[in-house]
Amino acid sequence: MRAAESPFVQTLAEPVAHEAVSSRYFLLTLRAPEIARRAQPGQFVMLACQPDASGLDPLLPRPLAVLDADPGAGNIRLLYFVAGRGTGILRAFAASGAGRGALRIIGPLGRGFEALPGAEAHVGVGGGSGVAPLVFFFRRMPAELPGSRCLILAARSADQLARAEAVSAPSTRLHEATDDGSRGFRGHAVAALEALLEGELRGKRAALYVAGPEPMMEAAAKLARARGLPCRVSLEARMACGVGVCRACVVDALTPHAHSGLKRRAICQDGPVFDPCELKAWA
Repeated sequence: MRAAESPFVQTLAEPVAHEAVSSRYFLLTLRAPEIARRAQPGQFVMLACQPDASGLDPLLPRPLAVLDADPGAGNIRLLYFVAGRGTGILRAFAASGAGRGALRIIGPLGRGFEALPGAEAHVGVGGGSGVAPLVFFFRRMPAELPGSRCLILAARSADQLARAEAVSAPSTRLHEATDDGSRGFRGHAVAALEALLEGELRGKRAALYVAGPEPMMEAAAKLARARGLPCRVSLEARMACGVGVCRACVVDALTPHAHSGLKRRAICQDGPVFDPCELKAWA
């Protein structure tokens, strides 16, 4: 009997390309054929910030959502911003060009997005780097799936919105929102979502897929609950392992886990995508 294939791999990935797509965000392309072949929308990788030859400081890798995967070319794309010392080192290394070494990577990890049935519209709501898993999801959405498709991309100002070509998806209408009104809808992501539901999607049963800052996701989940709309959210957390061993990224749920019997969920293993109705803090 043939052994089952492991859902993830640990390997080395060499940078292929690195570019700024806004004043804050960078798009990193890595050659990682096995991860590119297996990756599904909503999954993530654990990526070291610099090659082993450069030392183990910082020791822990960083969790980054997959924005796209090209199995034919063997490449994956990651969207990130410099949040601290680790990602600052990653940027300096990735920007130095190919041929400088490879990065340790584990992936693809976690449980991703699946299209919710019975929807007349599929609406993604992304803030910050949370747009990455949503872009991948809408790009992989089957052409025959019923329902219109809209993707709301939100940022503080126009200069922080990623270029349209970096985040576009087939048959998907992009809606931009900025806090200061410098581009698109003036206001935050959930306000833009409300306007969309009251406007062109009025009277339609929409399925919501949300990723970004936690307050934004919680507000979107409450809106979904109030309107009786199905919703999925992609949680973020600090992680040490990414495979459910360290238990550094657990959240409380309302029901016992099918295997452990505990009302605890590891974001890295049981998520990062959850039904918000399962989360105790958002009940």
